[in-house]
Amino acid sequence: MGISTYTMLCLNVPTPTDTWMQLVGRRVLWTILGIIGPEFPLTYAAGQWSRAKHSVKAFRDLGYNDWHMRQAFFADMGGFVLHARHADSFPLNAAQLCWLVRHGYIQYPKITKKEVWDKSKQDTFTKLVTAFQGGYLIIQCIARVIQGLAITTLELSAVAIVVCSLMFSYAWLHKPADVQTPVHLTSSHTLKEMTGNQDCDLTPLDFVDQNGPGYSANVQAFMKIPVIPYKRPIQRIPNDRFPTNPYGSQEYLLCLATLVFTAIHVAGWNFDFPTNVERLLWRLASLLLFGITAAFWILETIAWWVRLGRWRTVYLYFSNKEGLEKHKRRVILRQQTLVKRKMTELPQVWEFATITPLAIVYGVAWLYLIAEAFAELRNASASAYVNVEWTDFIPHV
Repeated sequence: MGISTYTMLCLNVPTPTDTWMQLVGRRVLWTILGIIGPEFPLTYAAGQWSRAKHSVKAFRDLGYNDWHMRQAFFADMGGFVLHARHADSFPLNAAQLCWLVRHGYIQYPKITKKEVWDKSKQDTFTKLVTAFQGGYLIIQCIARVIQGLAITTLELSAVAIVVCSLMFSYAWLHKPADVQTPVHLTSSHTLKEMTGNQDCDLTPLDFVDQNGPGYSANVQAFMKIPVIPYKRPIQRIPNDRFPTNPYGSQEYLLCLATLVFTAIHVAGWNFDFPTNVERLLWRLASLLLFGITAAFWILETIAWWVRLGRWRTVYLYFSNKEGLEKHKRRVILRQQTLVKRKMTELPQVWEFATITPLAIVYGVAWLYLIAEAFAELRNASASAYVNVEWTDFIPHV
């Protein structure tokens, strides 16, 4: 399971000074996160997928129809580094790159999707093989149910992790893996000519698009913890950056995957546990996971609709269609003039206050499920050690 998660990860481009140990340590850290909390890498992957689609649309609106999802992912992972005149270099995200091209500060990067994919250390076939290895566990568990064989809680938890791993692997289908060197872009303009006297936290182009929100960029800054990396402008885009709220298919994928991930644990409702107390705690913890996930999506939908003005849009649609167009124009204008939050600022207080307690309870429940998945093995059912008779499904020749 750890090997599958490790190989499916697509982390951002590192800095030139990162050592081999730093690269391995960073990857191991995200592998552990993908095992104990697979919904977190999935959330980041869905956000990056959504962001890449935004980038494709933005560049094609400028007439660059060869801009593909691969270039978009490559840009948002720090694949392009800007060298302005008389200034330190720093990586660009896709929105910043598009802004520079639109205003003529740099030329459109002539790198094709094939050249971007050539930088990837992992091809689509390798991802499919890894996905099949994880998917085999799901097939095996289904076969065990059909043949009346016991499934351990450890296998059930592994299936839940595999579901999330397959989902974030799909979201990262066009994202290059293990890219070590970026593409360098030069500009004859100075940063002052480009940005004026704009304040910045991470890069001089924060006013175009911040490399956040994220844990290292926002939560650590809010708690007065030094933000890593320390150098400014930053030399790599953090892996924990959550670029944007997923929308459309990305939002539905994320919602479905997290609900399925928690619902799989509820499937262990009538499993054989060493004690009745452990069975009761498993049922309670699995219900808490599923209920909190559903509550989270309800609260996030309410908050997101408030930010987008959708509640008033629905109201005006049924009550005052003449005022609907005026409201839509106001929403667009508000989004265009929205002042970006600083790193030390978090979302709405009510949203943070409602989600934080739920997150704590969720974490405690999930830790119990992980512990019980191993504890249950001390008295597992005898049929848990019986292999699946595959010839029942595939006739032996």
